[in-house]
Amino acid sequence: MDNYPAATSKGFDLYPLVYKYEPPREWHERRPDRSYCASVVICREGVSPSTESGRVFIVPGTQWSALGTAKRAAVQHGADIIDGLVSGESTAGL
Repeated sequence: MDNYPAATSKGFDLYPLVYKYEPPREWHERRPDRSYCASVVICREGVSPSTESGRVFIVPGTQWSALGTAKRAAVQHGADIIDGLVSGESTAGL
């Protein structure tokens, strides 16, 4: 994870996490060369992200073929959570 947040929104820092997606497969399936999944860590602005001060939110149901696109999607998903646009997810308690 980066030492500095990728974005800040309404008093929260956003740290995108992008990792390689390894789909389960059988021997005869084609597999893309690269595919990435993403999550975002949200914590209060200026506070170092840790298990006590931040929460990890998974960006559901999508894989990206480009690292930068996955990173931007994670930041956008975090901003949407902060804005209350994602049902079932909240920054309450951070």
